[in-house]
Parts: sequence; structure tokens; C-alpha cells
Amino acid sequence: MHSSIVFTFNLRYGCFIQGMCTLTLSASFPALKPIECLSSICPPATPPQYVVFFIGLYLVALGTGGLKSCVPSFGADQFDDTDSQERIKKGSFFNWFYFTLGIGALVSSSFVVWIQENAGWSLGFGIPTLFMGLAIGSFFLGTPLYRFQKPGGSPITRICQVVVASVRKRDLVVPEDSSLLYETLDNSSVIEGSRKLKHTDELR
Repeated sequence: MHSSIVFTFNLRYGCFIQGMCTLTLSASFPALKPIECLSSICPPATPPQYVVFFIGLYLVALGTGGLKSCVPSFGADQFDDTDSQERIKKGSFFNWFYFTLGIGALVSSSFVVWIQENAGWSLGFGIPTLFMGLAIGSFFLGTPLYRFQKPGGSPITRICQVVVASVRKRDLVVPEDSSLLYETLDNSSVIEGSRKLKHTDELR
């Protein structure tokens, strides 16, 4: 379980950092970038230059898509919902998580763009690559401290079960007791490896 999660993050972080390194190289080495424009004439990139550039872009897209869907859920797994103090810390984690995402978007669309336009694209790509490498290093340094939750079966199977159940029960009457809508009456969850959802009024 532990090794599979670490391997998954290695794969996604690896795709992202390799993509960033490829983009940095394509902007740094003369052989990997188009010839500079002469007045209003800009020579097109060669096929190998296109290949290197798009490989970098797609690796970044692949790594980003994998990380953005996994990091929030992995972060949420570090907190115990049954503990009132940890539940508060979990909310704080998401506040800081999305706050730093917003700051990152602001810096990348302002400061980094300014560097790319005034100091060169190689430095503009190099700085994010360096900080991404530091982020990966700090993430893996904390590996001994992480909590690893056991998976509760295939998510695809559970999604299909919800769709099938919603179609079958589309004509059911909603019970007057709203607490019956949250979980089954059994002592444990019907999903192996998961705990029952507790009714809460926190969102009212």
C-alpha cells in the first residue's frame, strides 16, 4: 500500500519535473529553439524543435493533471475526521492549500512572465523548475510522517454503483427522517476499508 502510493507520486512528480526540464532545455540551447527573428522575418521551428517543445508541454500537462487530483485528497487523509481538533486542522489545511495555489498563479502570471520577457525564457522556465525540484524534495522528506489510508475498492466501480442505484431508485419517496439519507443502518460501512459517514449540521 505504502509503496504503491509513493510510486504513483513518483510517476506524477517525475512527469512534471521532466516536462519542466525539457522546456527549460528547449529555451536554453540554440539547437533546441528557433533562430531569432531578423526584423519582421521569424524563421519557423524545425520538426525536432517542435517535438522537444511539445514533449515538455505534454509531460507538464500529464504531471499537473495527476498531481492536482491527488494532492488534496492525500492531504485530507492526514487528518482524522473523528477527532474534533484534527477536523479543524483539516479545514485549515485546505485554506492554506488553495491560498498558496492562488499565490502561485499570481506569481507565475506576473513575476515569472516579467522575467521571461526581460531576462529570457531559459531563466523564466528555470526558476519554476528549480522550485518544483525543491518542492518534490520537501514532499518526500516527509514520507515517514504521512498517514496512508487503505483504499476502499475501485472508485470507478463505486461511481457505476451510484449511477445504477440512482436509476433503479428514481421513484422512491424521500423519508421524512433526513438522517436516513446519510448512511446505512449497519454498524460498519458497506464499503470495505471505509468508515461510516456521520451526520453533521456543520454546513447549516
